[in-house]
Amino acid sequence: MRSNLVKRAIRKFVKRKIRVDELIKGKHVTIDDDVRINAKRLILGDGVTIKSGTIIEHTDTLIISDYTVIKNNCFISGTNWCYIGPNCWFGHFSVIDSIGTTEILGNTGAGAHSQLWSHIYFGDTLYGSRFAKENPLRIGYDVWFVGHCIVSPIKAGDRSMALVGSVVTKNMEPNHIYSGVPAVDITDKIGGQFKEKNPDLIKEEFDKILFEACQKLKINKDQFLIVDKIDPELNKTQFDLINRVYFKTNKEHESRLIKYLLPTKAKFIPMRQTDWVMNYKESLCSPT
Repeated sequence: MRSNLVKRAIRKFVKRKIRVDELIKGKHVTIDDDVRINAKRLILGDGVTIKSGTIIEHTDTLIISDYTVIKNNCFISGTNWCYIGPNCWFGHFSVIDSIGTTEILGNTGAGAHSQLWSHIYFGDTLYGSRFAKENPLRIGYDVWFVGHCIVSPIKAGDRSMALVGSVVTKNMEPNHIYSGVPAVDITDKIGGQFKEKNPDLIKEEFDKILFEACQKLKINKDQFLIVDKIDPELNKTQFDLINRVYFKTNKEHESRLIKYLLPTKAKFIPMRQTDWVMNYKESLCSPT
């Protein structure tokens, strides 16, 4: 797949201490000069940013999807596949492990010094240690680990959240909030991370955000559409607010707008037929 692109990308990045057997890179990707990468297969979606000091040591497939940001001095490692979906953000000194496979579906944030683990690996099994094991880590959409969180191989439901300093050892229910060591569910005390919003209000607010963004970025608002149903024939960036997806054209003005919207104004997942990264995920990352 994309063999010529792979060869050119490898030649270009070898100067940056980047060693990969297979590299697929989208458009508008930013990698700082002092990033170190040693990987078997690395796929970087459009608009990915990897900041200085980050180290990647991966012996299987690592996929980082569109507009995900890896901040300074992060460490990503694993011996099994890892998929990080679109619009994710990982703060300084964060760790992402995938020995037991890791899947992060999208829109996830992990504050500085957070650690996401798919294994517990030490002890002496010959003499009875019960804790040398690996399990999949599965994180849904819009999950937020606020900062300094340590996360075991669990399943985190969509919109779940762990407050600062939490040690998460059990599954997280959708739109529930957890806190403490070990983390416990405190949703009944403070409510969920997300509240329900009227679709008409969402449309009104996004139209205002879009207008302000185009003014600030000096781009033509007519290049973007808010639609009830996406029409691929239009070949314009279209936002379906009900389903939180957009028709991705990957044009320069679209990339600038998406980056403007992140990380807090609005997050949209690419419509399936325009999400080329997902093709690699489905073919290379076998469910476990």
